[in-house]
Amino acid sequence: MPARKHREGDALADWEARKAQHVEQMELARARVQSLTNHVLLRPIEVAAMLGTTRKTLREMEARGELPPRVSFSPKVFGWRLADMEALIREKMGAAA
Repeated sequence: MPARKHREGDALADWEARKAQHVEQMELARARVQSLTNHVLLRPIEVAAMLGTTRKTLREMEARGELPPRVSFSPKVFGWRLADMEALIREKMGAAA
């Protein structure tokens, strides 16, 4: 079954448990990579939340050249470095003051 909405009862509970385990594993992996390399790659939804905007606005900002360059591993796997986004926020806050 491809989507959560088609699951019921035990199948839904099993799916939710597997999803929670996957999320936990990804968070642990991210924390380990950050501790080893001091690099974090933010996905679009995370960058949008960080900037207090939507993913659509994020795409528009990228098209206007207002964001740092993205890191791409494939057409569907990309993100932005945490350090680059923090620098962008510091720069914008400094310009507003």
